[in-house]
Amino acid sequence: MNFFFDVDGTILPFGKGAPESAVRAIRNLRRDGHRAFLATGRSHAEVPQSVYDIGFDGGVFAAGASVICGGKVIYKRIFSAEEKEAALSYCRERGFRTLVQTDEGTYITAEGLSFWRSLMHAHMGAEIVLDSLIISDALPTDAEVNKILYVTEGYDIQQIRAEIGDRFSIVDNTVGLPRDNMGEIVLKGVTKATGIDRVLEYLGEDISSTAAFGDGANDIEMVTHAAVGIAMGNSSEDLKAAASWVAPDLENDGLEKGIDFAIRALSGAS
Repeated sequence: MNFFFDVDGTILPFGKGAPESAVRAIRNLRRDGHRAFLATGRSHAEVPQSVYDIGFDGGVFAAGASVICGGKVIYKRIFSAEEKEAALSYCRERGFRTLVQTDEGTYITAEGLSFWRSLMHAHMGAEIVLDSLIISDALPTDAEVNKILYVTEGYDIQQIRAEIGDRFSIVDNTVGLPRDNMGEIVLKGVTKATGIDRVLEYLGEDISSTAAFGDGANDIEMVTHAAVGIAMGNSSEDLKAAASWVAPDLENDGLEKGIDFAIRALSGAS
């Protein structure tokens, strides 16, 4: 069986380390012969070493733009020069701060970082730690961009979709801020679900072997695509409605209980 896990809010509580029960459950899963993959909006460089140390067989990164299996990059899609300029120009014209995600790290200005941190503390009381942040006023011209995140004082996400949704997918913020303060600009046709399909194609396996675990808006596609989709108890209401089962909160052993449910469900279906 193949299990796919979001990181923030699913493995990691915001601003904290992974609960012991979550680490134990994932390690037991692999000990019993199943595969465990990350499926995250973070790039490969943004995932903390403490998460990799749990033990995984690969991952879907940058919300599907980069896929690694068995230590090998099996799929990668980046913004073209024209797509990159179109998205960044749109953000500049509206005064949005941006986090530009690449395989090497995520670029942000010092002012943008300060603004983002102030919003996180105001709304969440903590901040997401990214060791791979690159503080710079300029993005290298040859940077291969996986995804662009924007941060605003307040801008209706539906308006953004109306303005550039024909070119890009605009995904609700998934790291705890209100949806009109932060979002993701993603290439069309790239989701965590498409990333899962890349893994299955590489392994020669079927979607019936899969379970997906998440908590945010960018998890809906994979949770509904997998044979068994688990929403954490701390999930958005939209994800809970879409899931096969709603587990307890992450910090109440939710991941361990969700894995137990998924194993039983997949075993019964096979």
